[in-house]
Amino acid sequence: MDKDRLVLQECIEALFHYHWIHRDTQADLYFQILTRKADIADIVREYFGYRLLLRNEFIKLEKIPVSPKAFMGVGDFTTSLHYIFFCCFLAFLEDNGEDQQFTLQNACDAIRMYYPEEAVPFAWEERSHRRAFADVLQHCAKIRLVYVVDREIDGFRDDERHDVLFQTTPYFRHFGLLYFFDLSKIQNRRQLEEHIGKEIVHTTNPRQRLLRRLFLESAVYDDELSAEEAKLLEDKEELEKLNAMIPGLFEYWYLERYHRTTMLTHAENRYGDYYPKDDQISNAAVQYATLIWDKVNGQEVALDHNGHVLCSKYEAIVWFQEIKDLHGHGWTKSFTERPLTVIWGEVIEYMSDFHMADAFADGQVVFYSAAGRVTGEYVS
Repeated sequence: MDKDRLVLQECIEALFHYHWIHRDTQADLYFQILTRKADIADIVREYFGYRLLLRNEFIKLEKIPVSPKAFMGVGDFTTSLHYIFFCCFLAFLEDNGEDQQFTLQNACDAIRMYYPEEAVPFAWEERSHRRAFADVLQHCAKIRLVYVVDREIDGFRDDERHDVLFQTTPYFRHFGLLYFFDLSKIQNRRQLEEHIGKEIVHTTNPRQRLLRRLFLESAVYDDELSAEEAKLLEDKEELEKLNAMIPGLFEYWYLERYHRTTMLTHAENRYGDYYPKDDQISNAAVQYATLIWDKVNGQEVALDHNGHVLCSKYEAIVWFQEIKDLHGHGWTKSFTERPLTVIWGEVIEYMSDFHMADAFADGQVVFYSAAGRVTGEYVS
């Protein structure tokens, strides 16, 4: 692959990784993309049905997933209140317009007006509620939806009368994805998901939807696909086309297909998080997956028809205790000193981010087949 093609590949990878490419802080990347905007726009439209958005301040690839996953959420948000406040705040910004100043107390008053009646009641007198809104404001400042003009946001956590001066930016109008149905007619989450699903199907073909999944998700399982998407993977000729197409555009990227699981693997690290990485939680996850894979091979544990391992939370923690007994001597002190259930939860959350495992509220735990893709032994 020639040098210019490699630069084109890096530009597309960067657009997938960053929410936006800033002109002021990522000037080299910004102008590399700008120089190749026609080629990039053609590729993302043909392959994914995506739109490239170019503005004087930033460039953005509007990445609409076929199916939303937990890892696609905002990492700084941990409760539903965070997301409710965030949506209300975006509505407030929309009413204010670009480059307009407002105070935190103005925003607090507006949140009361936008806040949905059916949601859990909130009160600014409650520190946990102020803390959640402060998290939202910090996140909005971090991604440049607003600028902090005067005073610090953190003061609001301890004092409901604390005020901060903000200014809106051109970014907030382009944070949300562009849909073409009337949002005012949506009454609940189910209707919203149905409308988004219909619009995605209407504006893309099965191959574009499959490529969206492969490029946005760590692993794609057949039971999550539509019949049209699954057919592309089951058809030998279609699969060969995908196998040739992806490495042709992205050097060092490969399509792997085994049993009922498909994933893109990278021979070189560029943007984003890779599994596994050289840290304690990743090492423990690999050891965990290896133990479960050994149990499958030893016929101690059975796979379901999708190649998944299903068990109770109790069983999953017992297995985690086994790897601690086997490998705990090599774990970090800060890792081993905490309760087993705590570090187990962190490992499961890490594996869930890569779509390799999930723990459900009903006490069931599932290990997906991709977890068995990365197994091995560490040197003593």
